[in-house]
Amino acid sequence: MTWRFSPQVWLFLTTSFSFGLAQAFLALFLNFYLRALGLGPEWQGIMNALPALTLVFLSLPAVALARRISNAHTIKIGVALSLLGTLILALAGGPLGIVIGALVQGAGSALIMVAGSPFMANNSDDSSRVTLFSVQSALMTGAGFVGNLIGGRVPEAYALFTQTEPTGLGALRTALLVATFLQLLGLLPALKLKPSGKTSQTGRSFAVRDKRAMFRLILPNLLVGLGAGATIPFLNVFIEGKFQINYASLGQLFAWASLATAATALLQPLLVRRLGQLQVVLLVQASSLPFLALLGFAPHLWMVTLALFTRGALMNAAGPVYGAYAMSSLDEDDRPMYSALNIIAWDSGWAISSVLAGVVRGQLPFTLAFQVLFGWTLLMYGGSVIAIYLGLYRPARRQALTLPV
Repeated sequence: MTWRFSPQVWLFLTTSFSFGLAQAFLALFLNFYLRALGLGPEWQGIMNALPALTLVFLSLPAVALARRISNAHTIKIGVALSLLGTLILALAGGPLGIVIGALVQGAGSALIMVAGSPFMANNSDDSSRVTLFSVQSALMTGAGFVGNLIGGRVPEAYALFTQTEPTGLGALRTALLVATFLQLLGLLPALKLKPSGKTSQTGRSFAVRDKRAMFRLILPNLLVGLGAGATIPFLNVFIEGKFQINYASLGQLFAWASLATAATALLQPLLVRRLGQLQVVLLVQASSLPFLALLGFAPHLWMVTLALFTRGALMNAAGPVYGAYAMSSLDEDDRPMYSALNIIAWDSGWAISSVLAGVVRGQLPFTLAFQVLFGWTLLMYGGSVIAIYLGLYRPARRQALTLPV
């Protein structure tokens, strides 16, 4: 595994790390922040879905923008919008501010996500691409470790300084303001990114050269999005409500889970060299399913903690390998479209499930609601593994067997 990347790649990785820090703060505190503003479970479902819906509707325009002005310039705009959206969220006084902030932050995330993978692919080759995608994923999840570890302490520090409650609106708003500052740090290296490759003067071409391959690559992530949206954005609420732990302990729990994911992501290039890309994806995603069941149904905190660490590490670590495989499988012109369509599929699933999860949680008792939601997530994740096996692994294996020796 080589870390010899170009200066442009390191600038992007620095931006990714800062973005990951801010996202960790948002993921940890958004649901509690909404609760402090007087918004219930249904609103939590809607607000967790809104950024995803923004990604869905802006992904194709983001492709057009990236083809017109380059991936590098698109990333710059995305980081700036994400910074502005986080600030609006932090200063919001009610539902209107929350909605506007989520929309702006989601727009920035759409630009970063659509342009990020093609930017890395264009600044790497086949020998370094899996390593680069794994390193970027590890840095993002490592940022989750640092962000959750620090973030869990911010409300306590604020409460100690102001003699107020750490669960109060002021403490949670301060945590989001810290996230805004972290986004600002990521804007500085992003401004130094330079375009690579050709741009299009029209920026309106959405043609896909290999539609069949594109569908097979996107379907598994659609299923994962449908499953993840039902439970993942509410894990903080689930664990806090089931075991009555404070924000600092919750932050530490998610921090160490992020660190486990980061470590596992860095091991993926070694496994790929030994087993192959699709084999690794199938192995780690299938292995995560028992731990997902343990996470949702285990009666003790230590069991849930073990499941949280292991499930996240296995499921999320497969992402960079899958992304590198998709980029290597597609023509360069199709790469931005894959990023966009993948975001549309994944975030559509996430948004639908998040909204429905809010309804389920509002209608059913706490324990029963989460049992239903975790059962749905298991079903969708299992379907994703089957889709990868039938749609990608078996055709690739048949093709390899028919090639002349």
